[in-house]
Parts: sequence; structure tokens; C-alpha cells
Amino acid sequence: MLALAVSAAPLLACVWLITQNGRAATRPEAFTSVLAIAAGSLPVLGALWLSAAGYGFALRALLLRGVRPGVIAQTGVGMTVLLLLNWLLAMAGWLNPITVWVLCGIGIVSLLIHLVRGMLHSLCSLPDRCCVRTPFSTLLLVPGLALLVVAACCPPGTLWSVEAFGYDVTSYHLQLPREWIDAGRMAGLEHNVYSYLPSLIEAGYMTIGLMRGSVLDGVYTCQLFHVTLALLAAAAIGKTVAARATPPAGIGAAAVFLAVPWVTVTGSLAYNEMGVLAFGAVAMMIAFDEVGSTHKGAAAVGMLVGAATLAKLTAGVMIALPVGLMLLCRLNRRADTQIKGGRMLGVQLAAVAALAGTLTLAPYLVRNSTWAGNPVFPFATERLGTGHWDGELVERWDTAHGLSPKQEGRLDALGRQWLLNTGYGAIGGQPTPRETANMARFSLEGGVPPLWIVVAIATVLLLNHPGTRRAGGALSLMIAVQVVFWLLATHMQSRFLIPTILPACLIAGLGYDRLRALTQTKAPTVAPLVGCALVATLALTSYTTLLTQTHRSSYDSGTGNLLFDPISSAINTPPPYENHPINRLPKDSKTLLVADNSGLLYLSRPIVYATAFDADPLGEMIRNSKDDPAAVNDSLREAGITHVWVHWSELDRLHNTYGHDRDVTETTLSRLIATGWEPVENAGRSATLYALPAQQ
Repeated sequence: MLALAVSAAPLLACVWLITQNGRAATRPEAFTSVLAIAAGSLPVLGALWLSAAGYGFALRALLLRGVRPGVIAQTGVGMTVLLLLNWLLAMAGWLNPITVWVLCGIGIVSLLIHLVRGMLHSLCSLPDRCCVRTPFSTLLLVPGLALLVVAACCPPGTLWSVEAFGYDVTSYHLQLPREWIDAGRMAGLEHNVYSYLPSLIEAGYMTIGLMRGSVLDGVYTCQLFHVTLALLAAAAIGKTVAARATPPAGIGAAAVFLAVPWVTVTGSLAYNEMGVLAFGAVAMMIAFDEVGSTHKGAAAVGMLVGAATLAKLTAGVMIALPVGLMLLCRLNRRADTQIKGGRMLGVQLAAVAALAGTLTLAPYLVRNSTWAGNPVFPFATERLGTGHWDGELVERWDTAHGLSPKQEGRLDALGRQWLLNTGYGAIGGQPTPRETANMARFSLEGGVPPLWIVVAIATVLLLNHPGTRRAGGALSLMIAVQVVFWLLATHMQSRFLIPTILPACLIAGLGYDRLRALTQTKAPTVAPLVGCALVATLALTSYTTLLTQTHRSSYDSGTGNLLFDPISSAINTPPPYENHPINRLPKDSKTLLVADNSGLLYLSRPIVYATAFDADPLGEMIRNSKDDPAAVNDSLREAGITHVWVHWSELDRLHNTYGHDRDVTETTLSRLIATGWEPVENAGRSATLYALPAQQ
């Protein structure tokens, strides 16, 4: 508690500096808005996490008895259970404002019962062991946490040009929960292929939307929930390191994690990456602990890596596989003398974890088999079934999401997207050329990577010491598995390597302790200075990234450079799509979107749309009418469509990259427009809203 008191004032000071871009009060209302948003989200976030702790307590005696960082482990397992229950209720059509609060209430009652039974002491003492001994070292956590909270108080569409200003948030991470709430259940949507992904975290956003009244009203709470998942990951990283090294090393490892730019970017958006890292970090914490050498501990590990995979399918290889190898190799042998199993124990542990993980994934596999005839649709379509897609759509998806060739070579891509990438803390670099097929690139690439330099040195230190050799080797193997998978099975975008941050921070923390041990006699300040310098460098890189990732406002005619809005102008402001021309249409209108899903979440009028990887409704109408423009207009009117929104520049980009419906082109649209489509409003030169002609 002392640590929290010591850190509160610096945290508020950091929030002030970030929102004002300095000490001077340039926009004080931005600071108060951050506090108000955070305070307004606390009731829902508190209910979710207290409930998770309650469910975790119920499972602690079953799976986690004796684990040293018990509260973190039980909370991680409890959140897994809570999200899975919400997911199952959503799929069954039983998730509603009543059931979500009932679920939370059950967890909170469970927590209260256990506290009344005398577990208050363990709840309060275990998680604070590091902080009580070294309260001032918690100040290292402040910069990363402040950046996450401030960025999460900006609506999607205002921040992070590297992520197309939250395009994925407004087009599916939050749009899908919105549509599911409207439909009364989680469902596979043939116009949005992302609805067939596991969506564990999205079910959490659906829950928050129901608790807040709507997804749109809960946008900030959803983003702050993702921040809290990042905090769970940081806590698990810190405890894992502290258990094998020292409390300061654990706090430093957690601080490094929070300060990494990619964590700031993705953690502050309503994405799913922090779910992967949170559940993966808790699983590794248990695997490193003595309880990881028991069958019950392995079951808990399996459930957690299964939940990580339900958050994002790539976690199956990037998290579950290497953690399973750690169990197989019996990473923690300190308890072996007390545990039966002999040489086959590692095989038994890995098998138990695999079974628990498979059971956790089973509802998703059954769901997709029912919906699409393919348990992992839209993947493995050539072997397991194409669902509602035809060959052209399968090819389009594979082109965009499968293994993609790189002109500069795969190893060059690895350097550009990972080792020397701003997202992983690289300093400086060269200006990034614009690339239409991969817009998720920072403005500079090829810089000096302090994080990976420290990780490389720390790896050598760990491998050179008998007491840390097994841990160093296991974590290095994990990074190797992740990198090889990225190189051989993905389209190699930088964000997909975020799971490497987890083993990297563990290596950095354990390596810090080895460096301290080697230098404590002759140069005791070397290790603390290196640790503080790494955290400060990463935090400053995240801060400067934040300043140059706001929504582009204009060009400087003198220099030709882009001008960016200050961060304070993005906090708690109306999103840029709120004044979309579609929202000014009559309430009985219905608009067909052509090649533009960027602001779906903010559209308040009925719409018809499809992702770039699904069948385009207009293309189907053109083919069914045998390319007769008048018949197409009749089909549109029969579907209740009154307006058509065409994003010309995006249509051109899609045709030149991933692909788009072959019959929806500028030529065919021009023929339709010539039949009497009336331009209602233009959005610059890129998009136009048309009103359909009256039926003749």
C-alpha cells in the first residue's frame, strides 16, 4: 500500500505532462477528462476484476494450492473462467444486462466468502511482497502506465496512424460486439469474416457494452479493460522474475514491458494482444513455479494458454507451443524430489496441459464447425472446408493473411519489422517509404534497438551461469519458435511479433539480476543505471511515438511535412467519424457501403456492408442482374437501400493489393451513377454519398 501511495503523485504528474505536452497548462480539461474517464470506468472494471478474483479463489484449492504468487495466478485463472462463461452465454444467446451482472455477482460473492473465511491476509500480503521491500522502485512503472491510461482515453480514430487510427477497432473488435448485442447473441456474420475468429476478448467487450448500456458508451471502458490486461501481464512478468531473482529485478522487468511502444499502442486500443500476453504471462509464471511441476498446475497452464489462443489464434504457436515445451523439459526441477513421476513427469505435464488447452478451445472448434463446417474457419480452408466462401474469396484471404513474399528478403524484413523497429523501442532510423499493402509501419525504421541489445547481453549472462542456464535456454527457445513461425507462416507485419516481448522482458529481468551479482562488489550502481536507462529510453520512445501518431490534421506548406494534432485535442473528444455524412441522413435511410468499413462503430443509421474478404452485396446484385444498371437499382431498392457510400481511393487500393469484387469497379459504378444516382455529399476527393433515384 505504501508503494501505491508513493506512486500516485508521480503517476498524476506524468498524466499531466503527457496531456499538456509539458508543465504549462495548455489544456487542463484534457487532464481532468482522463481522471473522469478513468473514474467513470472503475465500477465496471472493478466488478469484472473482483469477480475474476472470486472465481480464481474458487479454483485455487483445485489447481493452484501452494503457488507462491497466488493472487496473480488465481486472478488470471479467474478472468479466464469469467470470459469463457460470458463467451458461452453469448454463443447461446443468453448474455444480456441481467446475466452479465449475475455472473459478476457470483464471482464477487465467492470472493467475499473466502475473505470472510480468513484469506484476507494472504490476499493483501502476497502480491505486495516486492513493493513492500522496495516501494520506490515502483516509480519505474509510472511512465508506461501513464502513457497507457492517457492513450486509452482517446477514442478510436484519433490515435495511432501505424494502426490506421484504430481501423480494426471500429471495423470489428468493437463493431462485432455491437452487432452481437443488437442480434441478441454471438453469431457468425457472412458479411464480416472476423466474427468467425475465437473472439474471447471481444466477448469481454460485449459484456462491457451490456454493462455500460451500449458498446459505443463503453468504448473507453473497453480500452481501459485492455490496459488492465496489460497490467496483469506486467504483474505476472514481475512475479516470475522476482521469484527467481530479486524484487527490484521483477519490478524492472514489469516496467520494461509497460514501456515498450507496441504495448502502449496496442494496449491502449480495444484489441486482443494484451489478452494473449496476460494469459501467457500467468501461464509462464505457474510453469516457472514449483506448482508447475504438478499435474494440477499443468492443467492451469493448459487452460491459460488455451485462453490465450482463444484471444488470438496465433498464440497457439507463439505462446502455447513454447510453454508446452517448457513443461516437457521440466523447466523447474526444484520440487522434483517431492514429486513422483520420474523421467516421464515432463511428458505427463505436457500431456495434461495439452488436454486442458484442448478442452478450453473445444467450444470454439465446435462453434465454427457448426457455423462454417470448418473448426478453424477462415483458416485451413483448402483442407477443412471453405464455409460460405467461394474460391475467389479464399484466395483473397490467403493473399492478405498467409505467407507473403518480401522483395527485400525475410531476414531483412525481420530486422525492419522487429529488431530495428520503433515498436520495440528502436531509437532513430530512416524515414519509412509508403507501402499500400502494409500501412502498419512507423515513420522511422532501422534504428538502434536498446531492448534487443539488453536482451542479447542478458541471454549470454544467463547461459553462462549454471543456476540460470535452463531458464535462459527455455526463454531463448521461445523467442526462436515465435520468430520462425512469424517468418514461415505469416505476412510478417511488426505487430504479430508482440508475443516476443514476453520472453524478452523475462530475460531482461533475470539478466539484470545476473549483472547486479557480477558488479555489486566493484561497481554496484552499474546494474541499476542500466535498468533505469532501459526503462527511461523505452518510455521516451513511446512518448515521442504518441506525439507523432495522432490524427493528421494538415500539411506545412513551407516544409511539406505533416502536422499532427496535439495529444490533448484527442482526449475525450468526438471521434472523427461521428459527423459522418451517413449520420445526417433520415433515420429511415439505409446505406450500402462500398470499400469503406473504417468508421462502422460510429455510424448511427442502418447500413449494409461487407469486409474486403467477404462477398460484396453490390457485386452479387450486378451479377444477378446480368450487368443491367436499372435492374441493379431495383435490387438495391428491394433490399431497402436508399443511399450508397463509395470510397473511391480505398476501392482502388484494394483492387491493387488484396483484391476486391471483380464486378465492383470504377467503371461499373460510373454506369450505375449515370442512371440517376444523386451526389449528396463528398468527403474530400476520396468518397461520395449518393442517393438512389426514385423508382420509375
